[in-house]
Amino acid sequence: MELLIIAIIITCISIYGTIKLKRFYFMLGYFLFSILAITSLIPNFNDDPMLTITSLALFMVLGIISFPAKKNIADYDINSEAMPIIKSFMLKTLLSLCVINVLAVFMVKIDPNMPEGITESMRLYPMIMHAILAILPIIVLIRMSSKMKATK
Repeated sequence: MELLIIAIIITCISIYGTIKLKRFYFMLGYFLFSILAITSLIPNFNDDPMLTITSLALFMVLGIISFPAKKNIADYDINSEAMPIIKSFMLKTLLSLCVINVLAVFMVKIDPNMPEGITESMRLYPMIMHAILAILPIIVLIRMSSKMKATK
């Protein structure tokens, strides 16, 4: 149960970053969530090694992609030639966060070994959190594109 409360708080950090369009908090939530998932998966290694390795790899990629930077991209002076590259990178990063969490929803559904403290009846909660974390990058994309259209 404590793990679930921590996960909810971490998810709220990313939600705050989405609402305020603060990249640091948005990515910090994903990064902390990946660390939480990695540490909660390690004890299950002996029960199902292949599923655990797959989950660990998925969340390690999530942690690498989401390592937070202090400044927002908008805080830098970017020339017009670099702007398409940065937009492409941002799009790929956000879609990767979305895909990883969609996969995580299904992994939670099929994983027979839930972390300690999460019962079978509580399995829905991690699935909902991963679904929220899958939707947040789409919301950021929509908000960023509407913000860019407004500035043109």
